[in-house]
Amino acid sequence: MRFNAEQICRATGGAMLVEQTGEVCDLTGLSWDSRTVQPGYVYAALPGQRVDGHDFLPQAFSAGAALALVSRDLTESESEAARAAHAAVVKVDDVARAISDLAAAWRDVLKAEIVGVTGSVGKTTTRSLIYGVLASAFEADCTKGNFNNELGMPYTLLQTEPSCEVLVLEMGMDGLGQIADLARIARPKYGVITNVGVSHLERLGTRDNIARAKAEMVEGLPDGEGVAFLQADGEYTDFIIEHARAVERGIRIVRFDGTAENSDVYATDIAVDDQGRPSFTLNARGESASCTLSVRGVHNVTNACAAAAVGLEFGIALDQVAAALSGVEPESGRQALKRSSRGFLVFDDAYNASPESMAAALNVLASFSASGRRIAVLGDMGELGSAEVEGHINTGKAAAQAGIDMLVCVGAMSRYIADAARKGGMAVKSVIEVADADAAAATVLDIARPGDVVLVKASHFMGLDRVVERVVS
Repeated sequence: MRFNAEQICRATGGAMLVEQTGEVCDLTGLSWDSRTVQPGYVYAALPGQRVDGHDFLPQAFSAGAALALVSRDLTESESEAARAAHAAVVKVDDVARAISDLAAAWRDVLKAEIVGVTGSVGKTTTRSLIYGVLASAFEADCTKGNFNNELGMPYTLLQTEPSCEVLVLEMGMDGLGQIADLARIARPKYGVITNVGVSHLERLGTRDNIARAKAEMVEGLPDGEGVAFLQADGEYTDFIIEHARAVERGIRIVRFDGTAENSDVYATDIAVDDQGRPSFTLNARGESASCTLSVRGVHNVTNACAAAAVGLEFGIALDQVAAALSGVEPESGRQALKRSSRGFLVFDDAYNASPESMAAALNVLASFSASGRRIAVLGDMGELGSAEVEGHINTGKAAAQAGIDMLVCVGAMSRYIADAARKGGMAVKSVIEVADADAAAATVLDIARPGDVVLVKASHFMGLDRVVERVVS
C-alpha cells in the first residue's frame, strides 16, 4: 500500500478527525494489533467481543502509527496522543469495511493478475503449489498463513507490492455471500475450486448450499475473460458451471485431475513412496513430464494437477511446472514432518480437519515406512452440522481400515471415532480416549517409542498444536 492520509480518507468514505501534521508521506502498512504497528502504518481500531481496538490508540501512536481508522469520536487524551505523534485519524462507519474499501482502492493500483483459490479441502496446499509454479516464472506473491477471510484477504492485498506480477489469493468462507464479497474486492481473472465437501454444513445446511457458496468464485470472474479451474470428476463441477452461468458468460473452463478423455491436465502412473510422497506422470496438451511431490499424500496429486493447469495457462512449460511442483514444501501444521528428541516422528497436521482430510491423512500415515508403530492422535472436527456424528464415525472407520497400530481420540465428539474404530476391528486396548490436548500430549509421551510415527490432526479449535509442541520439544 502506498496511500497518503487524504487518499485513505477518500477511499474509505471517512471523515478526518485529526489532520496529519509534519512531513506528509505515504503510509506503507496496516495492522489491527497495536503490538505489531511500525512507523508509517495505518492502525485499524477494530471493535471486538473481548477487546476493543480503540482502547489501544495511544499505544499505536506511540509505536509510530501515522493514521488510525476509528468508528467513534476520540477522547481528548486520544486526540492529544494523535497530535503528539503527528498522526491523522479518520472516522468511518465500520472499520472492517474500511479495510476492505482500502484494499479495493489498492487493487485499482496493482497491475498483478490475480488467481483466487477456494474449496472445502486442500485450498491452502493448492494455493502453495500454484504459488510455487508461478513464482518459477514471475514475480509472484500469495496469501500467508490463514489470512483468507474478510479481514485477512484485504490485508494480503494491502501488503502486495506494485511490482508483483501474479498474486495467488486463498478465499475462505463459512457462509453464503462471503466469497462473492472477497471476489468483488480482489477481482480475480482466474478462479480455482478444489472440491466441495461437508465442511461448513453447520452453517450452510446442505452440500448444495456449500457448492453455491464456492460457485461465487466463478460468478466473480470477469465475463468473456475469466478462466475457472474445476475438478474434472468433481461431484459438483457441472452444478457450479450451471449455477455461475459460466458458459453463457463466456467463462472458460479448464478441467483437472480426470482422464485423457475428460480433463485438460491429469496424472497417470501414480505411486507413493515409503515416506508418503506421491510421484506421477503429469499430462497436458499432448505432453508429459515426471513429477515427485514433497507434500505427502496421494490426494495432493489432485492439488498438483490444479496448480499445473494454472501454470500452463500462464504459459509456463510443462517440464518447468513439474520441477516447480516438486520443490514446494508443506506448510507448518499441514503434514510437516518433525522429529521428537525421544526418537519418534510426528506428522504435524494439527491446523484443521474434515472427514475427507482425516481419511487422507490416515492413508499417508499408513503408507509411511516406520520401524515402529503408526499412531494417530485425532480430535474433534467442527462445522459439520447435521453430518457431525456421521463424519466422526466415518473417521473411525477410516482409522480401522488404514491399519494403524494405535489411536488416541481427543474431545467429546471423538468418542464416535473411537467406537467406530473398535467396531471396525481395532483392538480395545489400542484405542485410547482423552479429554483435551494436554491429556493427549501426556498420552503420546507415555506410549510413543523410538521408531514410531505419530499423526496429530483435528480442527483448529481443539488446540492440538500444543500436542505437537510438547512432544517434539
